[in-house]
Amino acid sequence: MKEFDELVNVISKLREECPWDKEQTHESLSKHLIEEAYELLDSLAKLNDSDESFQNLKSELGDLLLQILLHSKIASENEYFSIVDVVDSLNKKLLKRHPHVFGDIKLDSPKEVQKQWEKIKQEDKNSIFDDINKNLPAITTAFKVQRKAESLNLSYKNYEEALSDLISEVDELKDALSQEEKKYELGDVLFSLINVSRYIEADPEIQLKKSTERFINRAKYVESKINDNSDVEKLWIEAKKAEIE
Repeated sequence: MKEFDELVNVISKLREECPWDKEQTHESLSKHLIEEAYELLDSLAKLNDSDESFQNLKSELGDLLLQILLHSKIASENEYFSIVDVVDSLNKKLLKRHPHVFGDIKLDSPKEVQKQWEKIKQEDKNSIFDDINKNLPAITTAFKVQRKAESLNLSYKNYEEALSDLISEVDELKDALSQEEKKYELGDVLFSLINVSRYIEADPEIQLKKSTERFINRAKYVESKINDNSDVEKLWIEAKKAEIE
């Protein structure tokens, strides 16, 4: 694709002539990769029907792609691999892990595909959980663990069962006596809550970002109206009614 080739050439020129780009290493770029990933996640949380939100998504995808290209270019300069090798490796991985598309296996549901995906990934590992990155945020880690557990049939049959488990965990938190017991049960509540999100096809990270953003906007409304005689609860209700989001 001409546009992609042009982009690769731009990256090469930046590495040759830009003082900032020339001095970057895999290590120095790591913080930028994390920042760009979170900015992309933020744009996904704010995605709506507006053209502006999709333009922002496009821009953030480009910023993340830049990081991938820079890492690939640095690796190429050190004669490890190039962006072509990255693309080729991904292509082979997708072909291998989708025999129901590129082979003779027949699968009819997303759950069957997920189970097959984990089975293929496990071929070179002792456990399907071995490839989970320990540095992922706790919410993302829990979500991945639960999704993998589903391939072992360690999951609830439906949303109602998952919700019932969440309510049960909340009850256990209410009954907890010591601080340590409360902390323990709170962890179980959070884990169950993330599990519920899977059954309504909601990304917990994105939903939490959306809820946090709503809270901030409504709190700003209260902040702008509050005085010594204000009824804060009334102002909060006003903010919600006004759809301050």
